[in-house]
Amino acid sequence: MGILTPFETIRADLRFTLRSLLKNPGFLTVVIVSLALGIAANSTIFSVLDTLVYRPLPYPQPEQLVVIWQTEQAHPDQRNAPPIAQQVDWKKQNHVFEDIALESFNDTASVSGAGEPRPLRVEYVTPNFFSLLGAKPVLGRVFAASEAQDHAQTILVSYEFWKRELNGDPQVLGKTFAIEGVESTVVGVMQPHFAPFFGGRLDLWIPINPESTRYSTRIDHWLMPVARLKPGVTLAEAQTEMDVISRRLEQEYPGNKGTGAKVLPLHDDLFRFAGQVLYPLFGAVAFVLLIACVNVANLLQFRTETRRKEYALRCSLGAGRRRLIQQLMTESGLLALSGGLLGTALTYGGIKLLVALAGDFPNAADVGVDGRVLLFTLGISLLTAILFGLAPAIQASRPDLNVVLREGERKTTTSSGQMARHSLAVAEVALATVLLVGAGLMINTMLHLQRVNPGFDGSQVLTMELQLPEGGKYVERVPGGDMEKTLPSVTAFYQRLLEKTAPLSGVESAALIGALPTRCCAEFYSFAILGHPAPPPESRPQAGYSEVSPGIFGTLKIPLVKGRYLDEHDTEAAPWVITVNQAFARKFFPNEDPIGQQILLRYDPYPVDEARPRQIVGIVGDVKHFGPGQETPPFVYAPFHQQPAVFPGGAARAHLHKALVLRTTAGRVSGETNLAMSVKKALAEIDPNQPVTGIMTMEEVLTASVGNSRFYMQLLAIFAGVAVLLAAVGIYGVMSYSVSERTHEIGIRVALGAHRGDVLGLIAKLWLKLTFIGVAIGIAMALGVARLISSFLFGVKPTDPLTYLAVAVGLAAIALFACYIPARRAIKVDPLVALRYE
Repeated sequence: MGILTPFETIRADLRFTLRSLLKNPGFLTVVIVSLALGIAANSTIFSVLDTLVYRPLPYPQPEQLVVIWQTEQAHPDQRNAPPIAQQVDWKKQNHVFEDIALESFNDTASVSGAGEPRPLRVEYVTPNFFSLLGAKPVLGRVFAASEAQDHAQTILVSYEFWKRELNGDPQVLGKTFAIEGVESTVVGVMQPHFAPFFGGRLDLWIPINPESTRYSTRIDHWLMPVARLKPGVTLAEAQTEMDVISRRLEQEYPGNKGTGAKVLPLHDDLFRFAGQVLYPLFGAVAFVLLIACVNVANLLQFRTETRRKEYALRCSLGAGRRRLIQQLMTESGLLALSGGLLGTALTYGGIKLLVALAGDFPNAADVGVDGRVLLFTLGISLLTAILFGLAPAIQASRPDLNVVLREGERKTTTSSGQMARHSLAVAEVALATVLLVGAGLMINTMLHLQRVNPGFDGSQVLTMELQLPEGGKYVERVPGGDMEKTLPSVTAFYQRLLEKTAPLSGVESAALIGALPTRCCAEFYSFAILGHPAPPPESRPQAGYSEVSPGIFGTLKIPLVKGRYLDEHDTEAAPWVITVNQAFARKFFPNEDPIGQQILLRYDPYPVDEARPRQIVGIVGDVKHFGPGQETPPFVYAPFHQQPAVFPGGAARAHLHKALVLRTTAGRVSGETNLAMSVKKALAEIDPNQPVTGIMTMEEVLTASVGNSRFYMQLLAIFAGVAVLLAAVGIYGVMSYSVSERTHEIGIRVALGAHRGDVLGLIAKLWLKLTFIGVAIGIAMALGVARLISSFLFGVKPTDPLTYLAVAVGLAAIALFACYIPARRAIKVDPLVALRYE
């Protein structure tokens, strides 16, 4: 027989490996499933990281795209949206940018004319936004500069909206919709997955003119500048020029004192949050993969022990160490690739699960298994083959040839092999400890968040939100300025809504609130306390602010601490009043009674003083308006009837938004009940063009408010569960092999009079030793690693002793359970059989 070529050698090794593995289906299944779980977890997290962090933005020369934030010398780490007029100055005065375009944060607008009236997700952009990015529509055209009016006249719709709501109608160009009461014409359909920069789904774009006199007062901060660097201009050069322009504008406009501009790469700024969230998770799944590799290495160690005579015989027949290592690494590679194939299949489900747990996040539609993810999966599959296969292969390539001559001798294991198995078991326990500590801390966080008193009773409460448009019959522009006047129809609309919903069947009480607790960000207004020294403008106190109907406190069962609630007598013609929360009273009236004090609200950042002061008539309990994990700020509640008619441009929007809150009489409340349909019907009778959105129970609202912590907890719990399962399998394997190896010894002990308890103690001693060492090492590692998730914790420290104790006890119990079957087999051993055991 001639010498085999390398290809023939590999083919022979593959045939031999397949035959050998198929004879051990249990071993094959455990190895492939273990590796698949670890590989799938890593590929799932990598697919999200690749989409958000590693992959460049899908535009020409994406490295030239930057975003410009306004900064303040007093708070250099804070980034704010610059005034629109200031962004116009930046565009005119710079020499480093090809162009600067402006876009809004993801917003909503009421739209009619496209089926049932409903709010859609919109972005306001300057006409040059799409050309700056190099983005082209699949149908029609982008905005022309002349179309940027004060009100939308043309719109671009997203590809997804076109397919979902318009059935992909090729004749959509020229179709009209009423947006915020203004007729708008579709001129184009954007390319698929053209996502907004600031997250979430998007339905359409509306052009805006930043040079309108409406924004000339430098008080509008709701657009963000996106710029493209000129060829050859570096980020440092752009920053230097923006510093010069900022100092120039500071001299020209006193209101700019202490402000600056920060130029950042667009990609880094958009997805900086992704690394903070995903890298710790990537570390967690790396631990899962390590545990899987350790588990498989242990199994291969057992397999090596049972095949020592085979390896010794092959060496005696002339096989060299290199040839043995090659054959065994072929086996490891085949196992790893099989695990990778199954892991790839599991990755599809893992991505769907992760997206479902995370909810709405940027570029979610682009997350999937593509060539880059497959290449990554192949890479880690080959890496795992080396991690779990190399050490057993090297050990097997050094067989003791004398073993062949002692064929009848009882099987023994070398001390090095035994130490390797025990070390691997300890490593599994240690790695599982780290993941369990992370999961335990997040579970503890969720328990603390759930125990936080939100300041109201959310049971049996149904909520829904409404946003009246800034155009049409509700708002009109004040001639000769940037002021908007809300018409009496706004108050009449919401008053009629209360009158129609309160008598509905199943409704105990109905009320309105401008900012639903934990659901919406409330407005913050500065104010002055009449009779108190006036602080400088930059030091004016601020408080959260919400317009409410008088029944809101009873509907949400917010307790009254002092004074009285707002009531139906607090009309527009009556003296204007407010109630404040306890945090407001503690901070601003620590040594005096707030009741009877008067304040004057200022609609910052708009320097307009309300004409009528408001008297404090009551103090209510603190409500967690910004989530259970957030501090309660000073807060003011004002009757929605008692509001100024004239607002600075854009400030009227908050006055137009309300959440309807309904306390039901009995039964389980949900957003799909007949009650929700009855409310929609009543709304249609008042104004058929107004949509309702956000239909949720108050309990669902509270659950959503801890979404980030819940997401992290769920993922870490899943990874920890997989890790514990793999560790339990590994411990079981070590103990099972240890018991089988000591069967002869156990038989002798029993024959000499040892009791079952003595045998159990013998096995438990090894179990306790391995588990204790593994847990101790794992806790030491967890003390350092847990700090990576400290920003997600609430009410618990990364070094929480109860969590570490619970993990240690839990792992000990799991290890005990994994040892139960081998121990039970050991105490039932027949001495006569054991003494004949080989």
